[in-house]
Amino acid sequence: MKNICIKASALALLFMGASFFTSCGKKTDEPKPTPPNKKEEVKPTPAPQEGELPEITKVTFRIGESHLHTKKGIHYVPNTAKTEFPLLAIEQKITYVKEGNTWKLASGSPDRFIGIQMVSYGGYAFSAPEYALWVTYYDANGKEVNAAYADAKVRNQYQLFITPSDVKAFDGDDAIDFSVDKTPELLHYEYCDTDPWNESFQRAPEDKPVKWLSDNEPVGMKGYFQFKKISHFNLHFALWHAPKGKLEGGKPAPFYAPNKQFTEGGKNLFDVVLPVYVCGDRGFTDAIKPGYNEAPIPYDQLSADHQKAAKRIMKALGTEDWMKVATDFLRLFKGNGGDSGGEEF
Repeated sequence: MKNICIKASALALLFMGASFFTSCGKKTDEPKPTPPNKKEEVKPTPAPQEGELPEITKVTFRIGESHLHTKKGIHYVPNTAKTEFPLLAIEQKITYVKEGNTWKLASGSPDRFIGIQMVSYGGYAFSAPEYALWVTYYDANGKEVNAAYADAKVRNQYQLFITPSDVKAFDGDDAIDFSVDKTPELLHYEYCDTDPWNESFQRAPEDKPVKWLSDNEPVGMKGYFQFKKISHFNLHFALWHAPKGKLEGGKPAPFYAPNKQFTEGGKNLFDVVLPVYVCGDRGFTDAIKPGYNEAPIPYDQLSADHQKAAKRIMKALGTEDWMKVATDFLRLFKGNGGDSGGEEF
């Protein structure tokens, strides 16, 4: 019996020794206990690197005729009218998809945009029309990925640029002398990005505030256009990535021209083109929308200037039937929604 006990004790000691060496020689994933009264150190999540964000393979531009409450406070009100010419509807959705290394207009998307020259009555809240822009990015699985690009860790590297090219006057109008540096004479784009990116600054409750991103953080997921000159041109939407940050000398690039942070060492993620026709001004649409005695206004009853605008719109639509066009404007006038509804940035 005594020998049995001695052997058992020896085996136990041998087992404990083997366990000791095994545990010391093997790495473990178990966290070490935090000493009392000492907070566990939390390491910050590193910013995603090039290639770690989901690849954008589809982008949708939603554009809606709107008005302003403040400099960035756009207000879009839907219109219930069903127009014979879809291009005259106040809201357009234009989608581009990536096929291989090429971006193409998605089937069924409008292949052009018809706008109206802005008229200013004095101050931000007294100009019209403005065209609200919402931009949505999708990955190859059709999942919306805006949040990844709007993340505070990376949004200082990305900016959507909106640049006109091939700017021309309509037949019979004075020629337009254009270069990219003259873009502000042709159109204005205002970045209206918020944090969170998909919330409204104007409608945020007090207990869940939303802030505008600073002018040094132009991203381009929300904003608006103002068309300043009757003309037609190609409008390029291009998303650029600047891995070292997008500010040059502490200042952001203008909406129409990437700076060296993007063009030298950066990357163009996509560049898609939308033909734009700015056919008349707000005075023209204000004159024809209400019609006369509940009927569309005939072409021969328009002023000479408004007849020129009518011709431009018909050319942009590819029609010679003015009464059908005028009827659509009357429908839009009757289909206006209440000012209390709609969406606000």
